[in-house]
Amino acid sequence: MDVIPQSAVAALKPLSRAMHGAVLVSLLVVVVGASVLSAASPAAGALTAARWSGSTLPRATAAGSMLTLTPVLQKVISPPRWFEGADGRFHMKYELKLTNAAPVSLDVSSVEVRSGRGRHIDTLSGPRLAAAMTQLGEQAPTSTLNGSTVGIVWVDLTFPTRRSIPRAIEHRLTIDVGPGRGVGPMLTHVGGRAEVAHRPPMVLSPPLQGARWTAAISHHRRSIQTVNGRLRDGQRFAVDWNCLDAQGRTMSGPPDELASSPSYRAPVLAVRDAKVVQAVDGLPELIPGETFSGGLAQADGNHVILKLGPGTFAGYAHLVPGSVRVRAGDHVRRGQVLGLLGSSGNSSGPHLHFQLMNRPSLLDADGLPFVLRRFELQGDFGSVDALVEADATGATLAIDRSDAGPRRRVGLVGFPVVDLPRRGPR
Repeated sequence: MDVIPQSAVAALKPLSRAMHGAVLVSLLVVVVGASVLSAASPAAGALTAARWSGSTLPRATAAGSMLTLTPVLQKVISPPRWFEGADGRFHMKYELKLTNAAPVSLDVSSVEVRSGRGRHIDTLSGPRLAAAMTQLGEQAPTSTLNGSTVGIVWVDLTFPTRRSIPRAIEHRLTIDVGPGRGVGPMLTHVGGRAEVAHRPPMVLSPPLQGARWTAAISHHRRSIQTVNGRLRDGQRFAVDWNCLDAQGRTMSGPPDELASSPSYRAPVLAVRDAKVVQAVDGLPELIPGETFSGGLAQADGNHVILKLGPGTFAGYAHLVPGSVRVRAGDHVRRGQVLGLLGSSGNSSGPHLHFQLMNRPSLLDADGLPFVLRRFELQGDFGSVDALVEADATGATLAIDRSDAGPRRRVGLVGFPVVDLPRRGPR
């Protein structure tokens, strides 16, 4: 039964003496696969020549089929989700998990995103790939997977029309295993297939009202948490809202006084008719510059979670203590005041953290996209770093107003400054 080249079998003779032949055959795939990607492999090249006989494998393996070494496993963490943005394009976001099952570092050369039918959508490689990839639990960009580790590719795609969004996606992954491994050095594998969530994003009224609100979005994008035994990205589409004063400043007084922020104590509004499923009050506020010392249960601070519909919840975090006006079980109307914007919990200063998710938890959930019923785009402030610097120095925030104008039923993209309509309950 000559199913593995003799060079591979010779490398395993010490093991084979202690095992029955049938057991040896069942283990060869695992042992040879590991030896090819070790530092010195006497079985080098074994997998490139190995062919299974149809009579020695389960029916799922066709006669004469080639074994493919796939040291990096691909998996999409949750269904890719999309929304139409204020820039007129359709944005889709998801995370591709790459598990390096080999004990050596491997370089990811490229990740080609394709439709479920194999149509090319985009290719990440070089600096673009490095900027879009991190090791799990780290923030530093990299295109290298250390041995026996997990990496995340943060995939952000845009499409010109809704019709151009695929029903499913897959990935053609190319890795460089380096010289002297007996395979490669380049290995390519198609995997990471996932169905795209095609339910349109929910249309919401804004959670605040008034002029000159900045929406900080991008710093939440890479906020995967390990919660209750699962990888969760509840903040995938989350927004931190901060208000500017008439001079375009985020702070107009001493930085250690909450009232110096134009955002402080702004009314926080229900985005739709909804049911309150969680309301927490009584937690203290954090003064800018102080370090949060509470646990995970206090990180959201005083907060409210609304159920907007089946599998759709809205979360509001960091409210002023004593300001929460609703209780679990209450029914609220769109535009109803829920509480006041504050700085409770794990907060760097007064702001409203708002997100949509598929479960009644800001962390143990999958983040969902949303679009706003209407708003006036004033411009773009360029980066989160620019907002942080303006906040620290009290300087006027520079705004690019080249794309200003009214928007309806679209989502926030970039670093927008917006005017939100004033309204009360219907």
